[in-house]
Formats: sequence, C-alpha cells, structure tokens
Amino acid sequence: MITTPATEPLLRADDIHPGTHITAIGSDAPHKQELDPGILARASLVVADSRAQCRERGEIAHALGAGAISPDQVRELGDVIAGNAPRRTDDDQITVFDSTGVAVQDIQIASAVARAMGIAAS
Repeated sequence: MITTPATEPLLRADDIHPGTHITAIGSDAPHKQELDPGILARASLVVADSRAQCRERGEIAHALGAGAISPDQVRELGDVIAGNAPRRTDDDQITVFDSTGVAVQDIQIASAVARAMGIAAS
C-alpha cells in the first residue's frame, strides 16, 4: 500500500491490468492526485466514500474535471454495501474506491481490519 502527498498522477491507465482493484486514500485535498483520470475511465466500477465530497477532492474530482467520467458513473459506498448499487461482477473488472476521508467510515474500516487481523480494538 502506498499513500503519498502527490500532486500529479503516479499511476497511469496503461499500468493497470484487468482485475485490479485500487483503494485510493492519498488524495484527500483538492490539489492532491495519485491516479491518472484514465484509470477511472477504464474502471467498470467507481465508488466514492461520499459522492458530494468526491466532487470537490480526490481522484474522482480530477477524473470529473478531466471529463474522463461523468457523475452518474460514481456509486456511493453506502449504496454498494446496502446492495442498492452494483458491485464487482467479474474478476477481470477494474474497480476503484476513492476514500477522501469520512471519519465514521474510516473508523469502521479500521475496526474491521483489526478484527480480521485478530487485534483487539480499544
């Protein structure tokens, strides 16, 4: 896993192979960017922690600004979890989750990881 304070893409669309999932967590401010918008354009599924927040910052904001994706292509994590939005349906799909920082989600994700690793959460 890599998170950076990058302000220009570190990964290009040509770097990504079928079946790749990217959880983007480094671009939590409007000026930060780690992914080429072409990656999101190639993705079968683009998920935001918060659609409203991702319109202003993160990889989705850059892809929207570049015209690589449209707002109706972005699903919200809560809708995917609830079964109200599509999920990955094929092992060859490229998927992207853009996490720009929603505290309650971050806490739940960290708790789930800790449980999976056998670490007691305090």
